[in-house]
Amino acid sequence: MFENLSPQEAQDLKNARLLYYDFFYGLFVFELLDERVELAKRQLEILQNAPLNDNSEASMQVLQQELQKNGIANLKEEFSRLFALPFGGKQVGMHLSHYYENCIGAESLLKIRALLKKSDVRVETSEFRESEEHLGFLFGFMRYLIENENTELAKEVFIFIKDAYFGLINEIRERKDAKYYLALADLLEGFMRFENDVYV
Repeated sequence: MFENLSPQEAQDLKNARLLYYDFFYGLFVFELLDERVELAKRQLEILQNAPLNDNSEASMQVLQQELQKNGIANLKEEFSRLFALPFGGKQVGMHLSHYYENCIGAESLLKIRALLKKSDVRVETSEFRESEEHLGFLFGFMRYLIENENTELAKEVFIFIKDAYFGLINEIRERKDAKYYLALADLLEGFMRFENDVYV
C-alpha cells in the first residue's frame, strides 16, 4: 500500500506516525500528563489538519476544547478513574498480559522484554513505575523504533501488541463514565487500523 511513495511522501508519513505515537504516549502515561498540556494542544492542531476519519475529527475537537478550557485536570481525574482506581466501573487494563493472559506480569511481559532487548531502550524505573508491558510505555517504544528506522523490530512489536490496543479501546468504550479517553479511544482505533495497513 505504501511501497510507491516519493521520498517526501515517505518522510511525511513517518512524521505523522511519530506524531500520533508521541501524542498517545503523552496521554496514556500518567506521569507525563502534567508536562504535556501545551505539547498535546500543538499536536492536536497539527493532527486536525488531516484527520484519519470523521470520528477522529470530532474526537480531536472534544480533546482540544477541554485542554484549552481546563488544561489537564479533568483528563487526569478520568485517567485515575478508568485505569487506576479499583472501585466504580470495571478498571480498564493497561498491560499486555491483561489482554492476553487475563492477569498482569505473565508471558506477555517476558515476550515484550525479549523484544526490548533487541533495541537499546530500557525502562527508566526512577521516572516510570510501570513495567515494559504497559501500553503507554509501548507507544513511546514504537515512536522510538520508527524514529530510528528500526523497521523490522517495529513490525514485530506492532504485530504482537496491536490486539491489546483493540482490547483497550473496547474496555474504554464499555465504561459509561469515559469522555476524554473515549475520544482518545476513537482516535486510537483509526490510528491502529492505519498502522495495521502499514505493517500487514
